[in-house]
Amino acid sequence: MKLVKKLGIATASAVIGITAVGASSAAQAVQLFDFQYSFPSYQVNDTAISASGILTTTDLDPINNNYTITGISGTRKAQGITETITGLLSPGTYGINDNFLNVSTPLLTKNGFSYLVSGSGEDGNGNVNLFYSSLNEGYSELSSDVDYGSLTIIPRPVPEPYTVSGSLLALGFGWWTKRKQAVAFQKKPDKGIYL
Repeated sequence: MKLVKKLGIATASAVIGITAVGASSAAQAVQLFDFQYSFPSYQVNDTAISASGILTTTDLDPINNNYTITGISGTRKAQGITETITGLLSPGTYGINDNFLNVSTPLLTKNGFSYLVSGSGEDGNGNVNLFYSSLNEGYSELSSDVDYGSLTIIPRPVPEPYTVSGSLLALGFGWWTKRKQAVAFQKKPDKGIYL
């Protein structure tokens, strides 16, 4: 019976290890980027618009040298009000967005990417479009209230697949050792003295 348990544990550990290594290609297909931007207002009395958060993209397309943005989270601040970013809009939905993130400058196309916020957004319906000017003036939102400003996008490190699979194997081995100790403790004879 003990041999069957050990074989079962060894088999399960091997399956977990192989699955973790096999999943590495899927894990590498998703990239995360921290983003932050700030645009000054055209109007003297208005406030600047800023946003920050995380972009989720596909893996790099080596032919076009860009990523496709597939998700977004974060916050946007406009006129002193902080709005939660609730999701990415499909390409062509608002501002003729294409949702591409370029590897080199400019980081966005003239169509940019569009997302939805919990507040009024640019159009009063919660829509926002971030783009690069076709006249090379810089980055901005699709709004007449803001000027061109700065955009920073920094890739997040992705853990190595072997680190993940090694951690899973270590956890499995630790669980097996702890279970083995618990079973051995239960089998110990009681040496208590009875009067």
